[in-house]
Amino acid sequence: MNTLDAIKARHSTRGFSDKQIPDADLEKILFAGGQAAVGGADFKSLKLYAVQDPELLKAIDESSAKMRPGSHPLYGAPTLVVLASKESILKNIEFTNAGCVIQNMMVAAADLGIDSIYLWMSMYGINNDPELGKKLGFPEGFTCVGTMALGYEAKEFPKLKADEQRIEVTYIK
Repeated sequence: MNTLDAIKARHSTRGFSDKQIPDADLEKILFAGGQAAVGGADFKSLKLYAVQDPELLKAIDESSAKMRPGSHPLYGAPTLVVLASKESILKNIEFTNAGCVIQNMMVAAADLGIDSIYLWMSMYGINNDPELGKKLGFPEGFTCVGTMALGYEAKEFPKLKADEQRIEVTYIK
């Protein structure tokens, strides 16, 4: 698949089957994240965690649901990728880095036929429960700056049209 086709194939999946993704594909996806543009090339300020442990996933889901009781913010995904960062001298650059890293991984996942979604609530859930950061193995000074779920869609969901411009563009020449 070429890059533009992978970008068009990527969509936010809000219901995953319990089928786990292959380890080799997960490694490719994580590698794509490591190739992202990172402010000041400060790759040492970032850490990726691939969570597949059902008990830890359940704990993250429950902590994240405190924002919206009764919800399941991980959508039943069998894999959660967590991006942790320490604070940078460039204020909030870690969130820009997270966007770049996670977008690379989502496009790589789409290329491999794996569904994904960029999650905000699970970042909230992890950062508001210090025990989760410890269970994930965050070093001192690191916090969660982004998460994404990976897996296979449980059923077909409506998708946005892939062949139209979704954001208004203004050309200034």
